[in-house]
Amino acid sequence: MTAADDLDIITDRWTTLQERAGTRPTTTWPPAMGITRLMTEEERAEEAAERADTAPDAPGPRPAPVDVDVLDLMKTIETGLITAADWLASRVQRAPFRAPTGRGWSDDVHRASVLLAAKDAADPRRWRYTGSRTAPEAAEWLALRLRDQPGPFRRLDEGERLAVAEVAASGATLIRKALGDARQRTAVPQPCPLCGGQLVLEGGDGAPPVVRCEDCGRAWTEAPSDAA
Repeated sequence: MTAADDLDIITDRWTTLQERAGTRPTTTWPPAMGITRLMTEEERAEEAAERADTAPDAPGPRPAPVDVDVLDLMKTIETGLITAADWLASRVQRAPFRAPTGRGWSDDVHRASVLLAAKDAADPRRWRYTGSRTAPEAAEWLALRLRDQPGPFRRLDEGERLAVAEVAASGATLIRKALGDARQRTAVPQPCPLCGGQLVLEGGDGAPPVVRCEDCGRAWTEAPSDAA
């Protein structure tokens, strides 16, 4: 997968991420499977209180169904992309053509120059430092630069490509994790029951989670429940 593909993921999945931000989290990571399903009585009481407070039929006003973690993640991605676009545009985007001054509008050459300058400045392919500046717009603009699409730009050098690729990979990874598309690894505080080694929980990408010992290699998965 290329850096431009990572930027396409951000553009294509941004609406889904916005929808996810408008709902309360429905899944948690790490999942409470087998060996990691340990909870104190105090934690159980807090969990029960949380369920009671957020239930649709609970008394009192209901808080807005917003996933703050996803909102923070979106802000992080958007800030990174817009900052990268600002930086890249300052390096590769040609300044708008300037028409000569001192001639009247009736001068055909001067009039043509003014119109050409206005058209060049308004070229929709340009990155704008003001106005609409969203994550999808920045991701699309950066992807076009990586693909060397024509416009008032020079080609990117290798350092610029690597810098954009780093931002693109970071943003795409964060989105995949938020939407459950990326596999995650989390250390388990309990030791391996066989060798006492470090356990790691792997999952979060839609595949069944696995607890694996990094020392002896033993792995545990939860058997799927039988259909009724």
